Amino acid sequence: MGYTFVETAGYGGGKFYGLAPEDFKAKCAEAGMKALSSHTRIPLSKEEIESGDFSKSLAKWDALIAAHKAAGMKYIVDPYLAVPKTLKELKVICDYYNAVGKKCKEAGLSFGYHNHSHEFKEVEGKVMLDYMLENTNPEDVFFQLDVYWATKGKADPVDYFSRYPKRFHLLHIKDVDEVGKGG
Repeated sequence: MGYTFVETAGYGGGKFYGLAPEDFKAKCAEAGMKALSSHTRIPLSKEEIESGDFSKSLAKWDALIAAHKAAGMKYIVDPYLAVPKTLKELKVICDYYNAVGKKCKEAGLSFGYHNHSHEFKEVEGKVMLDYMLENTNPEDVFFQLDVYWATKGKADPVDYFSRYPKRFHLLHIKDVDEVGKGG
């Protein structure tokens, strides 16, 4: 089909789809592909969000980063975040993403966030994705805009590219709905 890169969504327990990182990298190479990025996450606990101390979750990233490097990845992308109740909670998450991004950058990887439609909802009067873009360090955190989910969230992807230049390093382009159908 002409694909040369793959983005995984099956990391857990130090393995990719049940394979050690080196074995997964070799399987991709056998298929003529390279694993470029991975959707994976280490979410903050309720206690970490409330306290603002995310050191326990941050410490877990060392093993995850090492596995992704061994698999030949360049990007690690957090694929989901529930809508927080307050901007204070969202700020803690942005601070966490900044710390994760810095840790990834120091290891030679890039860290980012992938949206769905709910990130275009407001939290205390501020669009969630806008707040995230404005409260994460562009040097350490990129965004992977999912164009389909952005349009489902009633957002204009082109507007986001214009308002936040150089923040979107990866894209998801898909067409789930047939042309001419609502939904």
